[in-house]
Amino acid sequence: MSSNPDGLVLDCFIGSGTTARVAQKLGRRWIGCDINKGAIQTTSKRLQKTIQEQIKHKIASEVASPSARNDKKHYSFSIYKVNNYDLQLLKTEAIELAVQHIGIQRTRTDRFFDGTLGKNLVKIIDFNHPLTLLDLQLLQDELKKRPNEDRDITIVCLGKELAVDPEIEKWNKKHPINKIKTIELKTDKKHGSFLIHKPAEAKIKIQRKNKNKALIKIQNFISPTIIERLNIDNKLFKVKISDFRSMIDTVLIDNNYDGKTFHIVYSDVPERKGDLVKGEYKVEVPKSKTKIAVKIIDMLGEEVINVFEI
Repeated sequence: MSSNPDGLVLDCFIGSGTTARVAQKLGRRWIGCDINKGAIQTTSKRLQKTIQEQIKHKIASEVASPSARNDKKHYSFSIYKVNNYDLQLLKTEAIELAVQHIGIQRTRTDRFFDGTLGKNLVKIIDFNHPLTLLDLQLLQDELKKRPNEDRDITIVCLGKELAVDPEIEKWNKKHPINKIKTIELKTDKKHGSFLIHKPAEAKIKIQRKNKNKALIKIQNFISPTIIERLNIDNKLFKVKISDFRSMIDTVLIDNNYDGKTFHIVYSDVPERKGDLVKGEYKVEVPKSKTKIAVKIIDMLGEEVINVFEI
C-alpha cells in the first residue's frame, strides 16, 4: 500500500510468503527471510506458481500489444542460504527431536529437567555448545535444592569439554544417589545417528538434443535423512521407497548457471499433494557451451545442486 512500483519490500519473517507473493503480483521487488526451511519451501512454491502465471499473461499480452514489452515486473528469484544452520538447531526443535529419537518422556511441569528416561531425570544441553563445567555446576546446584530427589540423572548433549568426565566421576563417588551419566550424541553408539548427517545425492543424465535443446533426466535420488526419519517412526521393519520421486518436493533448473546466482528458468512443482515431480525435462539452452544446474529440494527442505557443462 505504501510502496511504489519497482520499489523494494522486505519481510524479515516470510512465513507462507503472502507478502512476497503480493509484491510480485504488483510489480515490486522483494526480499524475504526465515529461519524455518518449511517457510522457505512453501514461499518458493507459491512464488513459482505466481511467476508462471505472470509469464503466461505477459506472453499473451505481448502478442496482443507490442507495447506490453515495457512491463517492469521481475520474473525470477534466488534463494540464498546465509549460514549453515542445519546442525545449529533451534533449542526447542532440537529438544523435541532428541526426545523422540531417544525415547524421553517429557515433563512439562518441571522448570529445569526436560523429562525422564526410565527411572532417570533427563537434562538436555543446548546443542549450540558442548556440555561445560558451568552446565554441570548448574545441574548440581539444582539437585542441592531438591534434597528429597533420589533419582539418577542423564545428561543429553552434542559433545562435552574434556574436564567434564573427571568432574562427573568425582561427583558420582561422593553421591550414592543422584549419580550422573551422559549421552553424547556425536559418539554414543545407541543414539549417535541422531546427528550423523548424510547429504542427499542425485544421479542425473543430461544430453544436448540439438543446438538449443537439452534433455535432463533424474535417474535416481536418495535422501538418507528422510529414510532415517521414516525408520525412526516405524520400528517394525525398514521402510522401502518404491519411487525415489516421492522424496522430492521440487526440481529447479538454471540453463546458464554462472556458479554464483541460481536463476530459475524451469521449475517442477507438483500442484496436488499426491503428485510426483516429472523427473524428465526438455529445456532450452544457449547454443554455445553452457553450464546447466539442476537443484533438487527434498521433502525435508534439503537442497542438492548438480552442475553439468554441455
